[in-house]
Amino acid sequence: MHPLTLVSLLAFFWTTIGIVVASDTVGENRIKVFLFAAPAFFQASEVDAGKDICVSLGNNLIDGKTQSILIGGADVDAVWARKDHWSCTFYDNYNCETGPTRNLTFVDGVNSLGGVGWQTKIHSLKCGVDSD
Repeated sequence: MHPLTLVSLLAFFWTTIGIVVASDTVGENRIKVFLFAAPAFFQASEVDAGKDICVSLGNNLIDGKTQSILIGGADVDAVWARKDHWSCTFYDNYNCETGPTRNLTFVDGVNSLGGVGWQTKIHSLKCGVDSD
């Protein structure tokens, strides 16, 4: 097989898979949160977050290494296309305990947590839907 043909087939395959995955990122009672271990959205870990349920990252390889976040989409365009009212709160502990400096909340994502000193702090998350 010609190398260019192989690359074209792989691109088609990943595009098709991406469309399937993208359509399954937000549901009535759950949302997918994409956590990245480096800025610019590389080295991803995908977490299914149930509505108002604390998700500990204690057994996840991304625990304490999250640099970037996308909520409800695997890429920026998918996140911007969302028309829901989901938001996620990220915690510096494994039990989603809140406090003045213990959590950050986002509705879409963030590219560099290092800018706010949180590049090693995310250990759990909880997502919910605003009632507006």
